[in-house]
Amino acid sequence: LPDKAIDLVDEAAAELRAQGPAKALEAALDAEGITTQFCFCAHRPEDSPLPKLSPRVRLLAYIDAAVCGMDYAFCPDGRGVEFNYYDSLCGHFGPLATLDDYLGAIDACVDSWRDHGVVGMKTAIAYSIGLSIGDPDRETARAAFARKRDMAPHEVTAVQHYAFRHAMLACRRNALPVVVHTGFQIWGHADLRQSNPILLHNLLIDERYKDVTFVLLHGGNPYVGETTYLARMFPNVNIDFTWISWMTAPRFRMALAEWLEIVPHGKMCWGSDSSCPETIVGIGQLTRTNIADVLEDQIERRVLDVPVAGRFLELAYQETPKRLFQL
Repeated sequence: LPDKAIDLVDEAAAELRAQGPAKALEAALDAEGITTQFCFCAHRPEDSPLPKLSPRVRLLAYIDAAVCGMDYAFCPDGRGVEFNYYDSLCGHFGPLATLDDYLGAIDACVDSWRDHGVVGMKTAIAYSIGLSIGDPDRETARAAFARKRDMAPHEVTAVQHYAFRHAMLACRRNALPVVVHTGFQIWGHADLRQSNPILLHNLLIDERYKDVTFVLLHGGNPYVGETTYLARMFPNVNIDFTWISWMTAPRFRMALAEWLEIVPHGKMCWGSDSSCPETIVGIGQLTRTNIADVLEDQIERRVLDVPVAGRFLELAYQETPKRLFQL
């Protein structure tokens, strides 16, 4: 843009922000036609100020700190911070004498979420402990937890994996979807191999979780083919093309073309992954442009017709999010 245009945009943004964050958020939601805005919070949503900004805000609560036992769990580089797993859990929940106390604390937490506007559990363990979740039995986890501050690394892993599976059962009980970060992130140094969504396969074939709704964030990028397979083969797996639609636009266009041909159209939804009001609108517009390019190409190649393309947009932008998050 010309310098003058940039100056005008900056002035308009400053005027809007001067009215406060609530006004700025509402203006962005109105500009993009958003009826419900998902925001992120910790596992204790009662402490989140975000719902006060707008009645349109709903929360996705991260379980990571409550399972991984560290406040830096979202960023892989945080694993270099010295901490004691047991002490960290107690810092989140208070004194925990036994594994049953810990699991009860997770249950109480998840069971309260809906009262605070939470519509789903979110996890970024792909970037910390990874998506390859083992299946330790209760006695193994109980014996490990009993060692408290003296848990060895393999015992910590057993408790983390058992606790994560327990949290998924709490989501099943509360009819909350599990929203999973997959693929690579843009900070930190996570091992990309541990974020491949195909690693969730052992959970997806497990009868205990067949009624849990899974939402795969970022389309699994760069593992978009694995995402195609999971969304096609498992009724409870859905694709959220947050982030990939604008950060990796060429791959998104390729992936969306494949998904439209293979994955049922009612299993995909849009998200922006925005950090401020301006990017809510900007990312929304960029994503629409990329989707339009793909749909236009598929219509020209007679893969889709115009009514089917229109129906996909209705599903991705309205009906599928409403179904997944029970809005």
